[in-house]
Order: sequence, then structure tokens, then C-alpha cells
Amino acid sequence: MDVLPLPAGERPLGGRSDPDFAFASRGRVLKAYGVDERLDVALDDRSFADGRWEEALDRAFRRRKAQGVENPILVGAVPFDGRQHARLFIPEHCDYEDAGRMAADPDPVALNAVEETVGRNAFEAAVAQAIDLFRDTALRKVVLSRPLDVEAREAFAPSRLLRALLRQNPGAYVFAAPVAYGQTLVGASPELLIRKTGRTVISNPLAGSAPRSLSAEVERQRTAALLASTKDRTEHRYVVDAVRAALAGHCSPLAVPDAPSVIRTPTMLHLSTELTGELADPMVSSLRLAHALHPTPAICGTPTDLARDAIDRLEGYARNWYGGMVGWMDSRGNGEWALSIRCGLVQGRHLRLYAGAGVVADSDPAAEWEETAAKLTTMLNLFGVASARPSNTDLPVELAS
Repeated sequence: MDVLPLPAGERPLGGRSDPDFAFASRGRVLKAYGVDERLDVALDDRSFADGRWEEALDRAFRRRKAQGVENPILVGAVPFDGRQHARLFIPEHCDYEDAGRMAADPDPVALNAVEETVGRNAFEAAVAQAIDLFRDTALRKVVLSRPLDVEAREAFAPSRLLRALLRQNPGAYVFAAPVAYGQTLVGASPELLIRKTGRTVISNPLAGSAPRSLSAEVERQRTAALLASTKDRTEHRYVVDAVRAALAGHCSPLAVPDAPSVIRTPTMLHLSTELTGELADPMVSSLRLAHALHPTPAICGTPTDLARDAIDRLEGYARNWYGGMVGWMDSRGNGEWALSIRCGLVQGRHLRLYAGAGVVADSDPAAEWEETAAKLTTMLNLFGVASARPSNTDLPVELAS
């Protein structure tokens, strides 16, 4: 398994237990402590076109190397809208911990309220309006999301949420990233936007979903139905085609499977396609590749500009960090960036959760609401909350106490 080499002079295992940033991948958790230098910037086309931002990052890496760090890293989160500033920094220290050792059962949390910020009628009406746009415009897919607000009696501890998510979602990209003073984005994303290791790049888009089942027979039926679904295959193809187009100019060869497979998270089934390529230019960084991909139709839609406009008009709230990306990159350009989905924004006693569904011409508004409800269970399972459970799933909710 390829992992980021521990830079010389960094903190050994066994240091301060609660990192300022954490990102779990393939059984290990990268933990970052302190801030050596911030590089918050809007990562839009202009930032990469003139090369100034990458030059500033290179200077920051060289300063860190002069301090004795062999391979410094950049960590952080990028919002859905690339025109908004990212939250990126070079940490003072970093280390790794085995994800299994770091995982923990959820602590009991006393909740005051769980509120649907966008109600079912409003969400289904937005889906219906999107379907009308498919008939009247060139829009082909749009991802519509909704937030859910959770209030506790005492402040949430992001580090405890992180450890509980590691326990409940051992195969996910589990993360905790500071995004503003007093605000932390935590989540368990199933979707890898990009991984770069030397010349090799991997992207694993997901689109097309169904809830899990405790019954093996029902699970087989849902898996077969997902693979046979024209609606879900169409939704998935839009994403794969966009990722292929974005990576083709950088990779030779680029391997793309002919058909999707199904992957399983603890709560969902997803159509999945893993694309693998070899970079023509090994100096292209993982963050530049991530920017070329973001936002994919898996989280926005297609065509991108029309989908973004529809999201702005139909969702009724600001996504900010939801639907962005979170991850890390080292001074050699290697790194991993996952979509910030199955996540929540923590601020004191408040936790805003998010879930979205891909809408295409064959979508049914009620089914899209049910899909968002199923996806919300990834985070709600931390608290034993069943109020957002979709009617077509028989998954249990694990009590937090």
C-alpha cells in the first residue's frame, strides 16, 4: 500500500492525541498539528492559469525544507464554489496512526433538536423544477442537496465524531478539517476525487445509489436493480465521461472500465467506476488535477455552468464546504483529495449535515428525497436518530449509548 512517507523531523506516533486536521485513507489516518503557514486562496481557473499560487506554494515548501523537513505537506479543504477561498495550510507537525487503533464507539450525545432546514415539499418541488429544465434547456443532470440541522445540549467534540466515524465507516475517507474559527468539517466520504502517486493517478467517481439492506436477498435484488437502472446508469455515465475528459489531456494511457460495478458503504450501494492513468508530465500536482476535475457531475451536474446556476436557484441555501473536497498534497505533488460528502459542519452545539441526489430526466422527486434521507444516516447513526430514515430501507440505527 502506498502511503505518504513521514517527513524528517515530524512528530512521532504517540504525540498529542487530537490533531488539528485528520484524513483517513486505506487503513491509516494522517494527523496534522499546528499551522506553519496558511495558503488560503480561491482555487479558480485564474489561480492556476498564471502559476502564481503554485509558485507561492513551492516557496512555502522550500522554506519548510530549509527547516529540516524532508517532504512537507499541505492539508485542508476546498469549498464547492472555487471562487470562495479554500482553507489550506502547511502543518507544523504530522504523523500517522492506524485507523483501527484510532476508531472508537460513539459517545452518548444528548440532542435538543433535529430539524429539516429544507422540508420535503420544498425539496421535491425543486427536483420537479429541475426536471422541467431538462425539457427547456441543455441541462442534463443536476445534483440537488439539502441540509439537516442537529443541536446538542453540549458542544460537539470534532475529535470524538472523527473517531466514531472511523469505527462505523472503516472503508471511507474519514476527515476532520478546520474551515473557519470554531468550525470543523467532519465526514466519511466514500468518493475519491483523485489520488496521485508518482506518475499514477486514480479517480473513483460514484453516481447512482440505493440503500443497503440487512437481508442478503434484498441486497442482491437492489444491487441487480441498480446495475440495470437506465436512470442510474445515465447519471453515472455523465460523471465518468466528465472525469475521462478532464484526465485524458494529462494521462497516457488512461484506463476506463466499460461498465460500472457496485461498491457498498455501511448505509448505501453506489455505482462505481475506477479510472487509472499514467501522467504524461509527472510534475502535474494532485491539487492541479483535483482542480481540473472539480466539480464533477457527481456533485454538481452537467453541463457544469448550467448545473451550478440551477443549484443556486433551486437549493435555497449556501453549500459552502459541502460538495467541495478535502485532503492533502506533499511537496512532490503526490496526494489524495476526496469529495466532502456524507459530512457535517460542527460549530459548538450545532451540527449541520448534508446530503444530495443526482437528478436526471427520469428522476422521481419522492425517490430523490428518499435517497437523501438514506445518505443522511451515515452521520445520523452517530446519534441514534431515526427521524430522517427513508421509508424503503430496513437498516437499523445504532444507538449512541
